[in-house]
Amino acid sequence: MPDLGLRLSNMNPEERAATIERAGKALRNGQCIVMPTDTLYGLVAQANKTGSAILDEITGHPKTTNQPTMTLHLADLDEIMEHLVLEVPAVRRLVDRLIPGPTRFVIEQPEKAIASICQSLNIPRGLIDNGNEIALRIPDHPFFRQVLRNSGVACVARRLGAAVWAKGDNPGTDISPIPENLIDDSTTQSPKPTLILDDGPTLHQKNSTTIQLSLNGQIEVSSDGVLSERDVLANLERTILFVCTGNTCRSPMAKAIAEDILAKQEPQGITTHIDSAGIAAGEGIPATDEAIKVLKGMKIDLKNHQSKILTLAMIDQAELIYTMTPSHAQAVMTMAPNSVHKVFVLDEHGGVPDPIGQSIEVYQQTADRLSELIARRFEEIQI
Repeated sequence: MPDLGLRLSNMNPEERAATIERAGKALRNGQCIVMPTDTLYGLVAQANKTGSAILDEITGHPKTTNQPTMTLHLADLDEIMEHLVLEVPAVRRLVDRLIPGPTRFVIEQPEKAIASICQSLNIPRGLIDNGNEIALRIPDHPFFRQVLRNSGVACVARRLGAAVWAKGDNPGTDISPIPENLIDDSTTQSPKPTLILDDGPTLHQKNSTTIQLSLNGQIEVSSDGVLSERDVLANLERTILFVCTGNTCRSPMAKAIAEDILAKQEPQGITTHIDSAGIAAGEGIPATDEAIKVLKGMKIDLKNHQSKILTLAMIDQAELIYTMTPSHAQAVMTMAPNSVHKVFVLDEHGGVPDPIGQSIEVYQQTADRLSELIARRFEEIQI
Protein backbone atom coordinates (compact mmCIF):
# COMPACT_ATOMS: atom_id res chain seq x y z
CA MET A 1 0.00 0.00 0.00
CA PRO A 2 1.46 3.39 -0.95
CA ASP A 3 2.43 6.09 1.51
CA LEU A 4 0.64 9.35 0.78
CA GLY A 5 3.09 12.22 0.80
CA LEU A 6 6.37 11.29 2.49
CA ARG A 7 7.69 14.80 3.20
CA LEU A 8 11.31 14.98 2.11
CA SER A 9 12.07 18.15 4.06
CA ASN A 10 11.21 16.41 7.34
CA MET A 11 13.71 13.61 6.81
CA ASN A 12 17.17 13.35 8.33
CA PRO A 13 20.05 12.19 6.07
CA GLU A 14 19.56 8.54 6.99
CA GLU A 15 15.84 8.69 6.24
CA ARG A 16 16.45 10.41 2.91
CA ALA A 17 18.99 7.75 1.94
CA ALA A 18 16.53 5.02 2.85
CA THR A 19 13.78 6.73 0.86
CA ILE A 20 16.05 7.04 -2.18
CA GLU A 21 16.77 3.33 -1.93
CA ARG A 22 13.10 2.49 -1.52
CA ALA A 23 12.06 4.64 -4.50
CA GLY A 24 14.83 3.22 -6.67
CA LYS A 25 13.79 -0.31 -5.78
CA ALA A 26 10.17 0.46 -6.67
CA LEU A 27 11.23 1.62 -10.14
CA ARG A 28 13.45 -1.42 -10.62
CA ASN A 29 10.49 -3.62 -9.68
CA GLY A 30 8.28 -2.06 -12.34
CA GLN A 31 6.16 0.08 -10.03
CA CYS A 32 4.94 3.65 -10.50
CA ILE A 33 5.88 6.38 -8.04
CA VAL A 34 5.16 10.11 -7.69
CA MET A 35 8.19 12.40 -7.45
CA PRO A 36 8.86 16.13 -7.63
CA THR A 37 10.86 17.64 -10.48
CA ASP A 38 11.93 21.23 -11.04
CA THR A 39 8.72 21.94 -12.99
CA LEU A 40 5.82 19.67 -11.97
CA TYR A 41 5.35 16.47 -10.01
CA GLY A 42 5.65 13.42 -12.20
CA LEU A 43 4.22 9.92 -12.37
CA VAL A 44 7.39 7.93 -12.96
CA ALA A 45 7.83 4.36 -14.18
CA GLN A 46 10.44 2.22 -15.86
CA ALA A 47 10.97 2.86 -19.58
CA ASN A 48 9.62 -0.45 -20.87
CA LYS A 49 6.31 -1.80 -22.12
CA THR A 50 5.06 -2.49 -18.60
CA GLY A 51 5.94 0.99 -17.33
CA SER A 52 4.45 2.75 -20.34
CA ALA A 53 1.26 0.68 -20.03
CA ILE A 54 0.93 1.70 -16.38
CA LEU A 55 1.29 5.39 -17.25
CA ASP A 56 -1.20 5.05 -20.10
CA GLU A 57 -3.72 3.47 -17.73
CA ILE A 58 -3.22 6.20 -15.13
CA THR A 59 -3.28 9.15 -17.53
CA GLY A 60 -5.14 7.81 -20.53
CA HIS A 61 -3.64 7.70 -23.99
CA PRO A 62 -2.47 11.18 -25.08
CA LYS A 63 -3.63 12.76 -28.29
CA THR A 64 -1.76 11.42 -31.30
CA THR A 65 1.11 13.68 -32.40
CA ASN A 66 4.20 13.24 -34.52
CA GLN A 67 6.36 13.38 -31.39
CA PRO A 68 7.43 10.33 -29.35
CA THR A 69 4.65 9.04 -27.07
CA MET A 70 6.89 8.98 -23.98
CA THR A 71 9.80 11.10 -22.77
CA LEU A 72 12.97 9.45 -21.54
CA HIS A 73 13.95 10.68 -18.08
CA LEU A 74 17.57 10.28 -17.02
CA ALA A 75 19.72 11.34 -14.09
CA ASP A 76 22.70 12.28 -16.26
CA LEU A 77 23.27 12.99 -19.94
CA ASP A 78 26.47 10.91 -19.80
CA GLU A 79 24.28 7.80 -19.96
CA ILE A 80 23.61 8.41 -23.67
CA MET A 81 26.11 11.10 -24.70
CA GLU A 82 28.37 8.71 -26.60
CA HIS A 83 25.42 7.71 -28.80
CA LEU A 84 23.97 11.17 -29.53
CA VAL A 85 24.77 12.82 -32.84
CA LEU A 86 25.09 16.58 -32.22
CA GLU A 87 27.14 17.90 -35.10
CA VAL A 88 25.78 21.45 -35.29
CA PRO A 89 27.51 23.75 -32.73
CA ALA A 90 24.28 25.58 -31.86
CA VAL A 91 22.54 22.28 -31.10
CA ARG A 92 25.43 21.06 -28.95
CA ARG A 93 25.45 24.33 -27.05
CA LEU A 94 21.73 24.23 -26.22
CA VAL A 95 21.97 20.65 -25.01
CA ASP A 96 25.04 21.47 -22.94
CA ARG A 97 23.63 24.65 -21.38
CA LEU A 98 20.01 23.63 -20.81
CA ILE A 99 20.48 20.11 -19.42
CA PRO A 100 19.69 19.58 -16.60
CA GLY A 101 16.87 22.09 -16.40
CA PRO A 102 13.19 22.80 -17.00
CA THR A 103 13.46 21.59 -20.59
CA ARG A 104 12.26 18.67 -22.68
CA PHE A 105 14.29 18.03 -25.80
CA VAL A 106 12.94 16.35 -28.92
CA ILE A 107 16.12 15.68 -30.88
CA GLU A 108 16.30 14.43 -34.44
CA GLN A 109 18.77 11.55 -34.69
CA PRO A 110 19.96 9.09 -37.33
CA GLU A 111 18.35 5.66 -37.15
CA LYS A 112 21.62 4.10 -35.99
CA ALA A 113 21.90 6.53 -33.06
CA ILE A 114 18.33 5.91 -31.92
CA ALA A 115 18.90 2.16 -32.08
CA SER A 116 22.11 2.49 -30.04
CA ILE A 117 20.44 4.60 -27.37
CA CYS A 118 17.49 2.23 -26.99
CA GLN A 119 19.75 -0.82 -26.95
CA SER A 120 22.15 0.65 -24.38
CA LEU A 121 19.26 1.49 -22.02
CA ASN A 122 17.21 -1.64 -22.80
CA ILE A 123 14.25 0.42 -24.04
CA PRO A 124 11.89 -0.98 -26.69
CA ARG A 125 11.79 0.93 -29.96
CA GLY A 126 8.88 3.28 -30.49
CA LEU A 127 8.55 4.23 -26.82
CA ILE A 128 10.82 7.27 -26.52
CA ASP A 129 11.32 7.66 -30.27
CA ASN A 130 9.14 8.10 -33.34
CA GLY A 131 11.69 6.66 -35.73
CA ASN A 132 13.35 10.03 -36.37
CA GLU A 133 13.54 11.72 -32.96
CA ILE A 134 13.99 10.90 -29.30
CA ALA A 135 12.32 12.79 -26.43
CA LEU A 136 14.63 13.48 -23.49
CA ARG A 137 14.37 15.22 -20.14
CA ILE A 138 16.80 15.61 -17.22
CA PRO A 139 15.09 17.65 -14.46
CA ASP A 140 17.23 19.89 -12.29
CA HIS A 141 16.01 18.34 -9.05
CA PRO A 142 18.66 16.62 -6.89
CA PHE A 143 16.32 14.11 -5.25
CA PHE A 144 14.74 13.07 -8.54
CA ARG A 145 18.14 12.47 -10.07
CA GLN A 146 19.41 10.60 -7.01
CA VAL A 147 16.45 8.23 -7.20
CA LEU A 148 17.03 7.57 -10.90
CA ARG A 149 20.71 6.91 -10.30
CA ASN A 150 19.82 4.50 -7.50
CA SER A 151 17.25 2.70 -9.63
CA GLY A 152 19.77 1.87 -12.33
CA VAL A 153 17.02 1.90 -14.96
CA ALA A 154 15.86 4.38 -17.58
CA CYS A 155 12.46 5.89 -16.80
CA VAL A 156 9.54 7.65 -18.43
CA ALA A 157 7.15 10.07 -16.76
CA ARG A 158 3.94 12.03 -17.16
CA ARG A 159 2.70 14.97 -15.15
CA LEU A 160 0.73 14.21 -12.00
CA GLY A 161 -2.22 16.39 -13.02
CA ALA A 162 -2.85 14.14 -16.04
CA ALA A 163 -3.93 11.20 -13.85
CA VAL A 164 -7.55 10.16 -14.39
CA TRP A 165 -8.11 10.26 -10.65
CA ALA A 166 -6.48 13.69 -10.16
CA LYS A 167 -8.75 16.24 -8.54
CA GLY A 168 -9.04 19.91 -9.49
CA ASP A 169 -7.14 21.53 -12.34
CA ASN A 170 -3.71 21.66 -10.70
CA PRO A 171 -1.22 20.20 -13.23
CA GLY A 172 0.97 18.98 -10.39
CA THR A 173 2.76 21.94 -8.82
CA ASP A 174 2.37 20.00 -5.53
CA ILE A 175 0.68 16.73 -4.52
CA SER A 176 -2.76 18.28 -4.01
CA PRO A 177 -4.21 16.61 -7.17
CA ILE A 178 -3.97 13.26 -5.33
CA PRO A 179 -7.28 12.45 -3.55
CA GLU A 180 -6.84 11.66 0.12
CA ASN A 181 -8.94 8.52 -0.30
CA LEU A 182 -7.11 7.36 -3.43
CA ILE A 183 -5.80 4.20 -1.78
CA ASP A 184 -9.16 3.09 -0.39
CA ASP A 185 -11.26 4.16 -3.37
CA SER A 186 -12.43 0.89 -4.91
CA THR A 187 -14.10 2.75 -7.78
CA THR A 188 -10.70 3.80 -9.15
CA GLN A 189 -9.75 1.01 -11.51
CA SER A 190 -6.52 2.47 -12.90
CA PRO A 191 -3.19 1.62 -11.26
CA LYS A 192 -2.10 3.72 -8.29
CA PRO A 193 1.38 4.88 -7.34
CA THR A 194 3.29 2.74 -4.86
CA LEU A 195 5.14 5.67 -3.34
CA ILE A 196 4.35 9.40 -3.17
CA LEU A 197 7.21 11.73 -2.32
CA ASP A 198 6.31 15.25 -1.20
CA ASP A 199 8.79 18.11 -1.50
CA GLY A 200 6.29 20.95 -1.32
CA PRO A 201 5.59 23.26 -4.29
CA THR A 202 7.90 22.77 -7.25
CA LEU A 203 10.47 25.40 -8.16
CA HIS A 204 8.97 26.60 -11.44
CA GLN A 205 5.34 25.45 -11.04
CA LYS A 206 4.91 25.24 -14.80
CA ASN A 207 5.38 22.81 -17.68
CA SER A 208 8.87 22.20 -18.97
CA THR A 209 9.72 23.91 -22.25
CA THR A 210 9.87 21.60 -25.26
CA ILE A 211 12.78 22.33 -27.61
CA GLN A 212 12.89 20.54 -30.96
CA LEU A 213 16.34 20.24 -32.50
CA SER A 214 16.93 19.11 -36.08
CA LEU A 215 20.11 17.54 -37.38
CA ASN A 216 20.58 20.57 -39.64
CA GLY A 217 20.42 22.96 -36.67
CA GLN A 218 16.81 24.13 -36.92
CA ILE A 219 15.34 25.02 -33.52
CA GLU A 220 11.70 25.20 -32.46
CA VAL A 221 10.62 26.23 -28.95
CA SER A 222 7.21 25.61 -27.39
CA SER A 223 5.35 28.64 -26.07
CA ASP A 224 3.79 27.15 -22.93
CA GLY A 225 6.78 26.25 -20.78
CA VAL A 226 9.03 27.77 -18.12
CA LEU A 227 11.48 29.18 -20.66
CA SER A 228 10.38 31.43 -23.49
CA GLU A 229 11.85 31.26 -26.97
CA ARG A 230 13.89 34.33 -26.08
CA ASP A 231 15.22 32.62 -22.94
CA VAL A 232 16.28 29.59 -24.96
CA LEU A 233 17.87 31.48 -27.85
CA ALA A 234 19.76 33.73 -25.43
CA ASN A 235 21.94 30.69 -24.80
CA LEU A 236 23.20 31.02 -28.36
CA GLU A 237 25.00 34.23 -27.41
CA ARG A 238 28.17 34.45 -25.37
CA THR A 239 30.67 37.08 -24.28
CA ILE A 240 34.40 36.45 -24.01
CA LEU A 241 36.35 39.00 -21.97
CA PHE A 242 40.09 39.73 -22.15
CA VAL A 243 41.69 41.41 -19.12
CA CYS A 244 45.03 43.12 -18.57
CA THR A 245 46.18 46.06 -16.41
CA GLY A 246 45.55 49.33 -18.23
CA ASN A 247 43.48 48.14 -21.21
CA THR A 248 45.63 50.02 -23.70
CA CYS A 249 47.95 47.26 -25.00
CA ARG A 250 47.43 43.56 -24.44
CA SER A 251 43.71 43.12 -23.83
CA PRO A 252 42.54 45.52 -26.58
CA MET A 253 44.95 43.82 -28.98
CA ALA A 254 43.54 40.44 -27.89
CA LYS A 255 39.97 41.67 -28.40
CA ALA A 256 40.68 42.97 -31.90
CA ILE A 257 42.58 39.83 -32.92
CA ALA A 258 39.80 37.60 -31.58
CA GLU A 259 37.17 39.56 -33.51
CA ASP A 260 39.26 39.23 -36.66
CA ILE A 261 39.49 35.44 -36.20
CA LEU A 262 35.73 35.19 -35.74
CA ALA A 263 35.01 37.35 -38.79
CA LYS A 264 36.92 34.90 -41.00
CA GLN A 265 35.00 31.83 -39.80
CA GLU A 266 31.87 30.24 -41.18
CA PRO A 267 28.72 31.14 -39.16
CA GLN A 268 27.87 28.51 -36.51
CA GLY A 269 24.55 29.84 -35.27
CA ILE A 270 26.20 31.17 -32.11
CA THR A 271 26.85 34.88 -31.62
CA THR A 272 30.13 35.58 -29.83
CA HIS A 273 30.72 39.04 -28.36
CA ILE A 274 34.30 40.03 -27.48
CA ASP A 275 35.18 42.64 -24.86
CA SER A 276 38.24 43.83 -22.98
CA ALA A 277 38.98 45.71 -19.76
CA GLY A 278 41.76 46.54 -17.33
CA ILE A 279 41.94 45.94 -13.60
CA ALA A 280 43.60 49.35 -13.11
CA ALA A 281 42.50 51.16 -16.22
CA GLY A 282 41.51 54.74 -16.75
CA GLU A 283 38.40 55.48 -18.77
CA GLY A 284 38.47 56.49 -22.41
CA ILE A 285 42.22 56.21 -23.07
CA PRO A 286 43.13 55.12 -26.63
CA ALA A 287 45.33 52.13 -27.40
CA THR A 288 49.06 52.86 -27.59
CA ASP A 289 50.44 54.02 -30.91
CA GLU A 290 52.55 50.88 -31.14
CA ALA A 291 49.53 48.59 -30.65
CA ILE A 292 47.58 50.48 -33.31
CA LYS A 293 50.50 50.35 -35.76
CA VAL A 294 51.20 46.63 -35.29
CA LEU A 295 47.57 45.65 -35.73
CA LYS A 296 47.24 47.90 -38.77
CA GLY A 297 49.98 45.80 -40.32
CA MET A 298 47.76 42.77 -39.67
CA LYS A 299 44.85 44.61 -41.37
CA ILE A 300 43.08 45.04 -38.01
CA ASP A 301 41.79 48.46 -36.93
CA LEU A 302 42.40 49.47 -33.30
CA LYS A 303 42.09 53.26 -33.72
CA ASN A 304 38.67 53.56 -32.07
CA HIS A 305 39.53 51.67 -28.88
CA GLN A 306 38.88 53.43 -25.56
CA SER A 307 39.99 51.86 -22.30
CA LYS A 308 37.55 50.59 -19.66
CA ILE A 309 38.02 49.56 -16.07
CA LEU A 310 36.87 46.05 -15.17
CA THR A 311 33.50 45.95 -13.38
CA LEU A 312 31.49 43.29 -11.61
CA ALA A 313 28.82 43.60 -14.29
CA MET A 314 31.38 42.76 -16.99
CA ILE A 315 32.59 39.74 -15.02
CA ASP A 316 29.04 38.54 -14.50
CA GLN A 317 28.11 38.93 -18.17
CA ALA A 318 31.15 37.10 -19.50
CA GLU A 319 31.01 33.38 -20.15
CA LEU A 320 34.79 33.10 -20.35
CA ILE A 321 37.46 35.47 -19.05
CA TYR A 322 41.03 35.25 -20.33
CA THR A 323 43.65 37.24 -18.44
CA MET A 324 47.13 38.17 -19.52
CA THR A 325 48.88 36.99 -16.32
CA PRO A 326 48.13 34.89 -13.22
CA SER A 327 48.02 38.07 -11.12
CA HIS A 328 45.25 39.43 -13.35
CA ALA A 329 43.32 36.19 -12.89
CA GLN A 330 43.70 36.46 -9.13
CA ALA A 331 42.47 40.06 -9.22
CA VAL A 332 39.35 39.05 -11.16
CA MET A 333 38.58 36.19 -8.77
CA THR A 334 39.13 38.45 -5.78
CA MET A 335 36.59 40.92 -7.19
CA ALA A 336 34.09 38.14 -7.93
CA PRO A 337 34.82 34.88 -6.07
CA ASN A 338 31.94 33.14 -7.86
CA SER A 339 33.74 33.66 -11.18
CA VAL A 340 36.47 31.11 -10.47
CA HIS A 341 35.02 28.57 -12.91
CA LYS A 342 35.31 30.88 -15.91
CA VAL A 343 38.62 32.69 -15.35
CA PHE A 344 41.69 31.41 -17.22
CA VAL A 345 45.17 32.76 -17.88
CA LEU A 346 45.37 33.06 -21.66
CA ASP A 347 48.84 31.50 -21.65
CA GLU A 348 48.59 28.74 -19.06
CA HIS A 349 52.40 28.44 -19.02
CA GLY A 350 52.97 31.82 -17.41
CA GLY A 351 51.45 34.82 -19.08
CA VAL A 352 51.79 37.48 -21.74
CA PRO A 353 54.33 40.17 -20.68
CA ASP A 354 53.35 43.83 -20.87
CA PRO A 355 54.92 45.53 -23.93
CA ILE A 356 54.16 49.06 -22.68
CA GLY A 357 57.11 51.41 -23.25
CA GLN A 358 58.98 48.90 -25.39
CA SER A 359 59.89 48.74 -29.06
CA ILE A 360 57.58 48.09 -31.99
CA GLU A 361 59.31 44.72 -32.37
CA VAL A 362 58.19 43.71 -28.88
CA TYR A 363 54.65 44.76 -29.72
CA GLN A 364 54.80 42.63 -32.88
CA GLN A 365 55.96 39.65 -30.82
CA THR A 366 53.09 40.27 -28.41
CA ALA A 367 50.55 40.40 -31.23
CA ASP A 368 51.91 37.22 -32.78
CA ARG A 369 51.80 35.46 -29.43
CA LEU A 370 48.24 36.65 -28.77
CA SER A 371 47.14 35.38 -32.19
CA GLU A 372 48.59 31.96 -31.46
CA LEU A 373 47.12 31.72 -27.96
CA ILE A 374 43.64 32.92 -28.96
CA ALA A 375 43.46 30.53 -31.89
CA ARG A 376 44.39 27.69 -29.54
CA ARG A 377 41.82 28.72 -26.95
CA PHE A 378 39.10 29.04 -29.59
CA GLU A 379 39.93 25.54 -30.81
CA GLU A 380 39.61 24.26 -27.23
CA ILE A 381 36.14 25.71 -26.84
CA GLN A 382 35.18 24.75 -30.40
CA ILE A 383 34.72 28.24 -31.81
